Amino acid sequence: MKGFNPYSHDGRHYLITGAASGIGKATSIVLSRLGAKLILADINENGLENTRHACDGENAILPINLADLASIKDKVLKMVDGFDKLHGFVHLAGKTYIAPLKSVSEEKCREIFTINTHAAIELAKIFIHRNVYAGEKGSIVLVSSVYGLVGSAANVAYAMSKSALHGITKSLSIELAVKGIRVNCVAPGFVKTNMLDSASDLFDSNHAETLKRLHPLGIGEPDDVAYSIAYLLSDAAKWVTGSILNIDGGFTAQ
Repeated sequence: MKGFNPYSHDGRHYLITGAASGIGKATSIVLSRLGAKLILADINENGLENTRHACDGENAILPINLADLASIKDKVLKMVDGFDKLHGFVHLAGKTYIAPLKSVSEEKCREIFTINTHAAIELAKIFIHRNVYAGEKGSIVLVSSVYGLVGSAANVAYAMSKSALHGITKSLSIELAVKGIRVNCVAPGFVKTNMLDSASDLFDSNHAETLKRLHPLGIGEPDDVAYSIAYLLSDAAKWVTGSILNIDGGFTAQ
């Protein structure tokens, strides 16, 4: 059928956190090319401008510090009021924390959990507000990690924050189904981003080869994850909720 495309996002409006770089930037570009109108959110305002320039259509930027949970609601409500009601959001913003158990600090754990995890709950609370949610075709995608599914030394705090997203996904998918909102989660393997480059600096020269061996299909590209997010937001996934989708080049299959 001519014009048939269940993956289209024409007429849809989304908030994307972590949109200034990496997977967040790639996701924003992909969704814009599929017809979506976006609010691009990140703490890095220059990065947001770069992403907006790379996207199709007229999109808005929202410089925001997700570590300041108390400020999120007012900023999002104000932005949506001058934009359009939302059909969903993607929570991609996050921080890594690599430290052996003896070095793990409560303060750092709280910081990681706030941005990676608690912000997802806060955004979901805001999204269901009558002045924010468009009222139909609702879809939330949270972005976790393979380390929410498998173990890794010196990763306890980061794994805590990401595995918690899996429980949030499943619980919210049941609670919000009555509102017509689907909730899913993507768990990427290692992807070629600046975050990966920064983490790699902490390891020896063999680290890159070790990572490649963990992924039978090789290290991923940001678009590999972006396409999966676009699918979960689309009508093609209208019967999918409460799922954790591994996009990891075979990492967790071994």
